[in-house]
Parts: sequence; C-alpha cells; structure tokens
Amino acid sequence: MPYPKSNSFKHLIEEAAIHFKNKMPGVLFKNPGENSVQAVFQHDARIHEVTNFTERGFVFGPFLKDSLPILIRPDREVSVALQVAENKIDPKEIVVKELSSEENRYKKLVEKAVEQIKLGALKKVVLSRKLEVATTATPIEIFQRMLQRYPQAFCYYWVHPKVGTWVGATPEILWSQRGKKFVTVALAGTLQKSQFPIPSWGAKEKEEQRLVTSYIKTALSAHVEKMQISEVETIDTGNLYHLKTTISGEFDPGNTKTILQSLHPTPAVCGMPLEAARSFLSEHENYSRGYYTGYLGELNMGTDIYTRLFVNLRCMELQEQRAIIYVGGGITEDSDSAREWEETVAKSKTMLQVV
Repeated sequence: MPYPKSNSFKHLIEEAAIHFKNKMPGVLFKNPGENSVQAVFQHDARIHEVTNFTERGFVFGPFLKDSLPILIRPDREVSVALQVAENKIDPKEIVVKELSSEENRYKKLVEKAVEQIKLGALKKVVLSRKLEVATTATPIEIFQRMLQRYPQAFCYYWVHPKVGTWVGATPEILWSQRGKKFVTVALAGTLQKSQFPIPSWGAKEKEEQRLVTSYIKTALSAHVEKMQISEVETIDTGNLYHLKTTISGEFDPGNTKTILQSLHPTPAVCGMPLEAARSFLSEHENYSRGYYTGYLGELNMGTDIYTRLFVNLRCMELQEQRAIIYVGGGITEDSDSAREWEETVAKSKTMLQVV
C-alpha cells in the first residue's frame, strides 16, 4: 500500500499507521520545546544493534548492559510541523486503585534499602515498580495526548515488531553532543505540585541531587575538557517539580561509546555505588525493567552529525489493550517509605492521564 505524502502532521500519522501495520520498525518523536514532530522509518524488520556508537539512526538502549541497544535505521526521515488544531484529544484523569499488597511490598523494599544505606552498603538506590492498566486508546492516540500535555518533554512512540511498542514523555537528557560540545544533566529530587504549589526542597531531595551531580562529574572528568556545572534549578514537568543541574563542556567525539558506558546508568536511575546498587536491584526489585530507565534518541543525525539521547522515564510499554507503566524514586538515608510510595503514585499519574 503506498504511503501518503507526509507534508502535514495528519499525513505523518497516516503514514506511520500504514508502516506499523506492515510490521516495520519506526519511531515518531518530538524534542522538548520544539514545534515539529520527526519520524524515522526502517524498511525491513531486522534487528539492527548499536555496537560502537558511530552508527546513524534512532537508538533505543536497555537499562542493563546485558543486551545491545537497538537501532532504527533511517531509511526514511520525515519532519512536519505540529499543529495544535490537528491534536484536540483531551486527556482524562484516571485513578487506579492499587492493591494494598503492592503498596506494602514496595514500602518494605524501601525500608530494606534504607537499612542497607544506614549500614554503609549503599549511598543511594533507585527503586522502581510497574503497574498494568487496561486501555482502549491506540498508541498513536496516547502519543498525541503526550504531545499536547507535555510540550517540554521528549515525547516518543517507538515500534519494533520483534521487540515491542513503547511510548513516553521523559524530562531528562542523558547526553547531547554536536561537534566537540556536549551537554548532560543531573535530575533528581521530586515534589508533588498538589502538596507544594511553591517548591520547598528538603534535605533528602537536596542530597539526592548532590549525589547524582557528583557522580556525573566524576564519571566525565577523565573524558572531557572545560567542564562547567550550573547552579541547581527547579524544573516543572507537569504535576511534579524536580531539581536539575546542567553540565557542559568539550570532548573528543571519538569517545562517545566510552563516555556513555561510564555515564549510564546514572545514580538517578540506579544508585551508588553503582555495582552495589545494581546488585541490590537484581536481588530485590523482582522484575526486569527492560527499556525502562534505559535511553533513547537520535544518534549521529543531521548534516552536522548531532546526537541527543534521553533517559527513558515517564514511559509505558503497550501490549494489545494493556499499558504497563513504570515508575520509581531515589532512596537515601532520609527516605520515608510512605512518602516514597506516594511519590511513585504521583509519577504514575503522568502516564495514567494519557491512557
């Protein structure tokens, strides 16, 4: 079936629908604050892997390093303007009554993590969980709702017939490079707007942010030059506030693979010390994150060869008429299990509002 010419957002949606119906890989995405939607379509169903980060295309990397990142090869690239008039879907508030057993399990896990931190085995660990909800919305409808509701996030709709379907609206840059210039961020600490209309940061959130910033600075120091670290700022991501530090400088583009291997996963999604946190999660988290808290984005794209990678947060995996939503939070010595549970509930609303 011939594709329609994608000279508008509507036509791009139609092209994507045909492409995915034909069981071909591809991704639609919008960068934060921009008013255009990009698409990368691959014209065969093979799984192409990223091995040295000199490849070109859209990369989708897992949380753990036990499998290679997947590349959507750019056999066709499209960019169209996003017109609000074409996207009038109204996201609805959805409240999910979660099982008390899940709440108790997660709280006990938080308490176990705090115990290990106080014993000195860990400084921080990021605990996560998933919840499944039924949905009658199509993936493209969910993506359109994200575009409307989260204009300052990296919004995406990713499909590979041999891997799965993921959608998300993440606020966090992992790594951005153009020429010798790079930018990354440390994003940690969370406050609910409903509880703090004006953000008031406590010791727990400030320490969490300090640990992430310190880790990234140390991880990059041997590989970059002219490093600059901004002041900590508060950012608004919809129904939540976060603390953010921007780190920039210069580097040798030939070191991209080495840098990403040292940077990912950061303490913002795993913990520190890294191996101790990873071991704790493997033993106690009790499920596979897959691509949640992995990374995704453009790799060596454009005429000026730029890379923009984002941490895969605020995301879900879609399976038939089910949405598997992933949420988590950073645990430090000052963490309270009840508050940590409520933080994951608040974060789940980001995705529940669009399914």
